[in-house]
Amino acid sequence: MQQDLLIIFAAVWLGMALGSFMLFHRGKDVVKKRKLWPVYTIVSNVVIAAVIVYMQPPFTMMLGLLAFMVPLTWLTIRSTRFCDACAHPSRSPFFMKPPSTCSHCKKPLH
Repeated sequence: MQQDLLIIFAAVWLGMALGSFMLFHRGKDVVKKRKLWPVYTIVSNVVIAAVIVYMQPPFTMMLGLLAFMVPLTWLTIRSTRFCDACAHPSRSPFFMKPPSTCSHCKKPLH
């Protein structure tokens, strides 16, 4: 049963990675990307949190990792913008303020 659960986690993670690539890197619908990005980021981090809990590290380590994931999730959502012109995602390095220009076409981001 435990090995089956780990296989399910891996299958879900691979499915989410493929879906992320198809939607956020190849898709052209900017409105859909902006709407789904926070949901995707939260769901993917919940899957990571479930794997952490499943692995049963020492309790204080588990709490530390889970507590670290909350601001990391928020910063990831905040630092990613999608370009209106080319629909590509742009991220700020090291979670600084959101990017102001597209990393692909160099047009201003809103």
